[in-house]
Order: sequence, then structure tokens, then C-alpha cells
Amino acid sequence: MQLALYQPDIPQNAGTILRLCACLGVTAHIIEPTGFPASDRAFRRAGMDYLD
Repeated sequence: MQLALYQPDIPQNAGTILRLCACLGVTAHIIEPTGFPASDRAFRRAGMDYLD
């Protein structure tokens, strides 16, 4: 199973879904543009440093 977020606008919702995918071992894809910075640095700063 894989999950795709199509142009997400709310970073908290995207973070929740990404954490769920990390816990379940499901691949997540973010389809840009997003309503928030979607760089590796921004994700690490948000406390999601476990995402690959």
C-alpha cells in the first residue's frame, strides 16, 4: 500500500499522516505544490527527523 497527499495545505494534517505511514511502514508521497515549506530542512525542524 502507498499513500499520496495531493497538494496538502495543512502541515499538521500532513505530519499526522506521515507519522502514521512511518509507524505502519507504508510509503507516503507528497505531490507538490504544498501550502507549507516541504523541504527536508522544514520537516526536520518540525520534529519529523525520522522520515526518509
